[in-house]
Amino acid sequence: MPDQPHANVIQELLGELHASFSGVREGRVADYIPELAKACPDDFGIVIATSGGRIYEIGDTRKEFTIQSISKPFIYALALKTLSFDFMASKIDVEPSGEAFNAISLDPDSGKPRNPMINAGAIAASAQICDADPSGAVDLLLDYFAELAGRRLSIHEAVYRSEKETGHRNRAIGHLLRNFNIIESDPEPALDLYFRQCAIGVTCRDLAVMAATLACQGRNPFTGGQPLSHDITVRVLALMGTCGMYDFAGQWLHDVGIPAKSGVAGGVLAVIPGRLGIATYSPPLDNFGNSVRGVAVCRQLSAGVGLSLFNQYFQADATIRRSYHGSQRKSRRWRSERELEILAPHRDEVRIIHVQGVLDFGGIEQLAAELVRLSGDVRVLILDLAHVTECPMESSGLLDRQLCALEDQGVEILLSRAGRLPLVTRSDWTISDRIDAYAHLDSALEAAENLLLSWYAPVVDAENGAADGLTEQGVLAALSEEHRRILVDRMVRRSFAAGDVVIRRGDPGDELFLVRSGSFDIALDIRTGDGLSHSTRLATFGPGLCFGEIGFVAQTPRTADITATQPGACWVLHRDAFEELSASHPDVVIALLKALTCDIGAKLSQTSVQLTLMEHY
Repeated sequence: MPDQPHANVIQELLGELHASFSGVREGRVADYIPELAKACPDDFGIVIATSGGRIYEIGDTRKEFTIQSISKPFIYALALKTLSFDFMASKIDVEPSGEAFNAISLDPDSGKPRNPMINAGAIAASAQICDADPSGAVDLLLDYFAELAGRRLSIHEAVYRSEKETGHRNRAIGHLLRNFNIIESDPEPALDLYFRQCAIGVTCRDLAVMAATLACQGRNPFTGGQPLSHDITVRVLALMGTCGMYDFAGQWLHDVGIPAKSGVAGGVLAVIPGRLGIATYSPPLDNFGNSVRGVAVCRQLSAGVGLSLFNQYFQADATIRRSYHGSQRKSRRWRSERELEILAPHRDEVRIIHVQGVLDFGGIEQLAAELVRLSGDVRVLILDLAHVTECPMESSGLLDRQLCALEDQGVEILLSRAGRLPLVTRSDWTISDRIDAYAHLDSALEAAENLLLSWYAPVVDAENGAADGLTEQGVLAALSEEHRRILVDRMVRRSFAAGDVVIRRGDPGDELFLVRSGSFDIALDIRTGDGLSHSTRLATFGPGLCFGEIGFVAQTPRTADITATQPGACWVLHRDAFEELSASHPDVVIALLKALTCDIGAKLSQTSVQLTLMEHY
């Protein structure tokens, strides 16, 4: 199969959102700042940046615009970082104002702005930074934003001049703050810094990285830098949740439930703590000064895939528990030498991925990212879901689509231990109709090996062997033709139906079985931590393999049950015939014991390797 990128359902979701809202024509581009009025109303970009350092984007995500009020939470964070919590609390409150972004919303007694997300609070925060470092404030600002975005940003000079020339209301707010001694020096340098911070040029991708940095408790997941501390990030996210969307903040938190901040240039930044950052860019604004398309995208993400903070599921660990190649774990079905030779060069066409935790949007995103990285050589995917605790209905459709898209690209998908996964039925398809599910991981591993054998091995009818029925039997391949002929005279052929018990635990070890056709399972009852006894398959034997040899050679009782899982037949050597053969043809017995010793050694060797690998996989 040619190496090609696999479809990613998260990227497809962004494509659907972009297509759904591109035609929205409501809203108007901000025109109270002349430079902003030049924006193209058709510009539209969406970006998701994850805590794992992955980017999904569509549309005008690399087009630069100015950050405007989206700078406010970051400026407040910088003020907290530069000064202290207590000092900033003496200058700015953290209460929702319920008023427009440019309202002169000050406490009538103290003169403190209601919160840092309105213009008055942002100007007050800029003033504290400016007073702390009057000559280096602009450089400090740009260095800080470079850490947040993961690249150097610059100030859009034309927008800066336009804002400064028309910002009379903001200038009035600055002087009013000076009157209350919130700004303790000339307000003009602070206002200049405020106009510059609003005019920083960003792209939608930059905003998503900055949002992901907040999602990661102040650590940039793309650079590894830590521009903000955990405690500052928590405070900033709380303010974004309660105040970030101005006089629309209460409705936003109720309807969308995601900490967010908007800017009048058309940007919206939203944060799912611990998981991801979302950014949109679309200049037309609603009456609250928020991007119409940006609000619509966030609403849809919240409702459609369960991103609301108030609709999250507990997940302690990473979604991908383990991921490894087929050569690193084999099934407990013992294979003939011929089958092993066929499988050996193709085992890595099988991939095993163990999933755990809650498969909500974030969990499915992690799984989708892992599946997209699958090599084009992978033809069989085993998805083990034993440790999945929940798959919410809102996100299960994404899982359905991801798996079915992968199958459409030629990958056979086998689910194991999927009992806790609700497979959602769609109008025309469902996972359960298209993908095989197995109760045990080992059964899925065996099925994957069988698929490889069906693709790469010629069909062989076990009943069309040589006349004596033993010349093609692998375990006795080391014996001469004469020795095999002598053996066949002492062995009897016994047929079994599916479900027949061939050996019971406690039976005397007086028979040796050589499989001619069919399939036989050895099972053992194991008591687990829950106090219950479970029947566990230890091995499966097919044509060319023998079983019962340890009890037969050691003359000890059987320690496990062996059952026919498919109709078949075995050549059986009873101990009486073996004793007679020992007396009449000791050379045949010696050859047989050598063959059995080699077979037991090979099985023990393979078992040891599998047990060692289990420590790591």
